[in-house]
Amino acid sequence: MQFRRVLLLIALVVSVAQLALAQTASERLEAVRKDPLRLRQFLEAMPKGGDLHNHLSGDVYAESFMQWAANDGFCIDDDKLAIVAKCEGTLVPAATALTSPLYQQMLDALSMRQFKGTMESGHDHFFATFSKFGAASRAHAADMMVEAVQRFGSENVDYLETIYAPDRGGASRLGFELTKGADFKSMRDQLLAGTSMKAVIADARKTLDDAEAAVKTQLKCGTPDAMAGCRVDVRIVDEVHRGIPREALFAELVVGFELASIDPRVVGINPVMPEDGYVSMTTFNDLMQMFAYLRPLYPNIRISTHAGELAPGLVPPEGLRFHIRDSVMIAKAERIGHGVDIARETNAPELLRTMAKRGVAVEICLTSNDVILGVRGKDHPLPMYLRNHVPVALASDDPGVSRIDLTNEFQRAVEEFGLTYAELKKLVRNSIEYSFLAGESLFVNHDYAKRACTASCDAFAEKNAKARVQLKLEKRLAEFEK
Repeated sequence: MQFRRVLLLIALVVSVAQLALAQTASERLEAVRKDPLRLRQFLEAMPKGGDLHNHLSGDVYAESFMQWAANDGFCIDDDKLAIVAKCEGTLVPAATALTSPLYQQMLDALSMRQFKGTMESGHDHFFATFSKFGAASRAHAADMMVEAVQRFGSENVDYLETIYAPDRGGASRLGFELTKGADFKSMRDQLLAGTSMKAVIADARKTLDDAEAAVKTQLKCGTPDAMAGCRVDVRIVDEVHRGIPREALFAELVVGFELASIDPRVVGINPVMPEDGYVSMTTFNDLMQMFAYLRPLYPNIRISTHAGELAPGLVPPEGLRFHIRDSVMIAKAERIGHGVDIARETNAPELLRTMAKRGVAVEICLTSNDVILGVRGKDHPLPMYLRNHVPVALASDDPGVSRIDLTNEFQRAVEEFGLTYAELKKLVRNSIEYSFLAGESLFVNHDYAKRACTASCDAFAEKNAKARVQLKLEKRLAEFEK
């Protein structure tokens, strides 16, 4: 009798174990949907494809900037709560600040950590952080890359397109040598004829070389002890700054297009800086015309634009009506970053249909939209994009500043919008399908049920970088779903 009970107990245990193994990934998600901690574990383990909207300096946590400042002998301006390169007067050495109450104040000033919003808005505090840690970030491009790829690799991200200007200000300085008010052709001819631009591009490529070498060395890539970040494929989207003078912005664009033309690591261009800034708002049409002029000259270079990172009250109603539309129609952007104000764009239904038809993807940054714009939950356009079949990919934007990671964005998508596993999986696949990776897609016409290759796709993937990353993702998803 006792033996029979033991057998029944064993059978029951085996049955429960088999049931657990038999659960699909969709069933596992539903089982933990209302349990935040278990949901986090599920989503962290889930392969998440790529992050297509990510700022390299915004990847870094404030603790790293403070340590680098101390290592470099920098100081802290304790009035402005900013890192400065030159130690003068009563400034506090960063090394001293590490072990004083100032350290905690600096962590809060350099990020959204413990932000309360009593004296300033989330918008203002967020964007102010970049100038506060700028002295440290400028000197540590390689270290920033190492930190970013290792963190992404550890949460099962396979691909990263990070927005960064490897020229480190050299391109904009070229703009001050241009004839003020000159037409686009004259300015481009002047830039191409000089030797200064070649030096700026060479310096930018060396910055990328150094970052690549640092990742390989510090993460022990190619060795038995290789760390998680080694499996992350990285590409650069060159940032240009729409809040600077016209000639400087144009010089940045030309340098970016030229750099992307000769260096395969640089796969696109993206204008940055607060969209609601005075210069950004009043010269938006100038930026569109620059893209309209330059794009035919560089037809193979891809474009993503920060557009629609606006909310009612932040700008007048008129300012919410055309940034996404013009980016799609005039600049011919292939992706839109944020796209929060889509519902207020002129003839939004027609614009959404156009984006869906053209395959213009939207990089959705839920936490960033919340802390900067105060847009979340039912006020966020994510469901609108999904209903209208516009391709969407979740992105982290500035995870170091926001104190998050990409898994956090997936969790918000589940908890705030009720996304299913099938919907998450589509967003994951979108993140590679609509990436700027070179080569053909593994899929036909964005249809994930139709592959461009038959039988084994290894040979096809070997010839196409995009297909290679997609095939890797498909294998990882299949393993996760088992």
